[in-house]
Amino acid sequence: MPPLLAVVGPTASGKSALAMQLARRFPVEILVADARQVYRGMNIGTAKPTTADRASVPHHLLDLVDPDQAFTAADWTAAARALIPEIRARGHLPLVVGGNGLYLRGLLDGYDYAADPPSPAVRARFEALLAADGLGALVERLADLDPEAAARIDRHNPRRVVRALERAEARGDRPRAVQPSSGPYPSRLALIAISRSRSALYRRIDQRAAELFRNGLLDEVRALLAAGFAPELRALGGHGYAEAVAVLRGDWTLEQAVEVTARRTRQYAKRQLTWLRHEPRITWLEPGPDAGDALFERASSVIGAVLA
Repeated sequence: MPPLLAVVGPTASGKSALAMQLARRFPVEILVADARQVYRGMNIGTAKPTTADRASVPHHLLDLVDPDQAFTAADWTAAARALIPEIRARGHLPLVVGGNGLYLRGLLDGYDYAADPPSPAVRARFEALLAADGLGALVERLADLDPEAAARIDRHNPRRVVRALERAEARGDRPRAVQPSSGPYPSRLALIAISRSRSALYRRIDQRAAELFRNGLLDEVRALLAAGFAPELRALGGHGYAEAVAVLRGDWTLEQAVEVTARRTRQYAKRQLTWLRHEPRITWLEPGPDAGDALFERASSVIGAVLA
């Protein structure tokens, strides 16, 4: 397998822009590690790469399934690993770009995320807590026990929240994955993350939330609903989409939708950072005040050292 390059980090940190800069210096093809960009018809709200970027550099693992189809971390890992030999055969390097820690861990370590056995007794206890305290309390507990699961789960689905809590408690202090399914990635790694201050990151998130709605998110969601996709689908429960549905139903104003989208996205970014900060193989780079040039050079140096 060729060396694996990656630009990771929380949402709105600037991963895609840096990746496109790196693609002008290194012969790469991009593997998109984003759990929402796998869905067809969901382009604006997921901030998919632009048509121009996709024409300039090959992008993979986009538009794989419809919003009502199941897609797992195991599916993504299998698809990514199958693509890498093809990328190498073309004389290129795989560059993973995204913020999904579950996908990244599956590709790097080959973990089996279904290894935690069910526990009826634990499930019954959490179901009792659900009845007594409500779903919000269970979601908060999940965020404490397993931030990664809380970041990716459908928080409006009580059954999935209870199951995630059941798995988290069953593991205790053991790592999330207890069995390798395909083994660790068998080559060198260059993992880069963009380190922005919390205030700077949140400003970028707030700006993106407003841009989503200015760029046509309501029309995109209207088209998805008209195509028969139910608003209760997990894919349409993500930040931006659930708020757009509320506007289309007349429940919220546009200003409310933008505000809640930004808040939920900031919460998601915080959970992403929690996971990424615990990954020792990542090299964190600060952007600096020079519009990305110094960041690009430092990232190029990290990659160059791995390729040397």
